[in-house]
Amino acid sequence: MSKASHQQALYELICRYAQAVDQRDWAVLSRLFTPEATLKGPGFSFDGVSAIVEGMNGLGHYSKTQHHIHNHLAEVDGLQASAETYCVANHIYETEGIERKLDWGIRYRDRFACMDGIWHFTYRELLLDWSQDLPLRGAPHETR
Repeated sequence: MSKASHQQALYELICRYAQAVDQRDWAVLSRLFTPEATLKGPGFSFDGVSAIVEGMNGLGHYSKTQHHIHNHLAEVDGLQASAETYCVANHIYETEGIERKLDWGIRYRDRFACMDGIWHFTYRELLLDWSQDLPLRGAPHETR
């Protein structure tokens, strides 16, 4: 497999992660990590696939999420790799009868291992660069 092929496979792995999280497909998510992998971010750290899946279930309090993958640079060294990937994650939820959208500007710092020709996350760290929380739709205007 060429370096470009490995880099493409890593990008596809990151996209599969975003899709699995947004679709709440925990079976797919669990297959993307090595058994001893770690997923950490602001205020959380999950060690092992079961803890990762259980922890990601916390997204259930959002009615929808969308993770938009942007800049992605990967370095491949044999059967190991690392990458930094930018993402904007949208989280839709309701509070006090108002639908809101929480946006996160994320940088993922990842490490990977290739096992039997398939890349898996061994370590994923979510760095939160910025966030904003706004009503999803404008507030109704009062009429006088």
